[in-house]
Amino acid sequence: MAKPLHLIISRTDAIGDVCLTLPSIGWLKSLHPEWRITLLVKAYAAPVAQACQWVDQVAVLPEEMSTDALSDWLRGLQADHIVHVFPSRRIAAAATQAGIKQRSGVWGRIYHWFNCNNRIWMSRARSNHHEAYLNLLLLSKLLHLPTPSDAELRQHVVDWSGMRPGHTSANSKHIVLHPYSRGNGREWPVEHFAALAQLMITDGWQPVIGGTAKDAQAFAAHQALFPAGCLNVMGEDSLAQYIQRIADAAGLVASSTGPLHIAAGMGRSCVGIYAPKPLIDQQRWGTIGPASTNLQLPGPCDTVCSNHDCACMRAIRPEQVWQALQQQLKASVVTDAAL
Repeated sequence: MAKPLHLIISRTDAIGDVCLTLPSIGWLKSLHPEWRITLLVKAYAAPVAQACQWVDQVAVLPEEMSTDALSDWLRGLQADHIVHVFPSRRIAAAATQAGIKQRSGVWGRIYHWFNCNNRIWMSRARSNHHEAYLNLLLLSKLLHLPTPSDAELRQHVVDWSGMRPGHTSANSKHIVLHPYSRGNGREWPVEHFAALAQLMITDGWQPVIGGTAKDAQAFAAHQALFPAGCLNVMGEDSLAQYIQRIADAAGLVASSTGPLHIAAGMGRSCVGIYAPKPLIDQQRWGTIGPASTNLQLPGPCDTVCSNHDCACMRAIRPEQVWQALQQQLKASVVTDAAL
């Protein structure tokens, strides 16, 4: 009997990018459950990979290593094939030096011409597909597998994401509000989050303000805007703990950021808020979970603005967001009752 394929999927960028790669791994496992899949990530995103039941091994990229040392480390993984979903010159060169037999990537990176022996033409910047579907499309073409449709991805996104949290709290009244995006996308104004928190408290829910320790420093200047009934946990959780907190909550609200995709991938009720800007809008980065809603002004918009001060984001009112989330929460209650 032939040895099962051992495949490394290299995705060494942000938390949201890793999260939107997980459905592709679940899809691969649905076709080839015998394959061994190692997900190569940076240390800060490792808990997302570790939460996925379809990942056989999480390999954390060593940061301070020469190419020679990295090639030795990759060789130790004993993989048959590496797919560079996120291109990296350093990893591509080390994989070649490590002698990994099959090395796949896109033609658009010159260093892939010399380091990959399996290449395809594919441009993310020129595509109208969602980021999660682009990851699936890339893997299907590089691995010569039939590509499922976008509709199939959306239908199976929770199962294929494979994020199985531990024990979750029944009938939770917590709703996670995640105000910051680490500068990766347009942010909904903090004062809008504060107004949304008040609406939630008035209706009997408890807002939980989440984020990193660095977010907590920025939040200190705005905390007085928020009602006293909020639970501020910024900087208290590790990422693994935050994933569990999201799993335990009834819902989540955020702009385009990793925790939003974590919530959607687990099937939690959530609302994502987007600006109508090509490549950062809901078409490319919107949440695609079955209990999720995206809010975005009609567009596109060509106004020059910043991630922290965007008129299109400001125009989406707290009342709209609360109404959208309430609809998802009510739908979830009906679904749970049916089950």
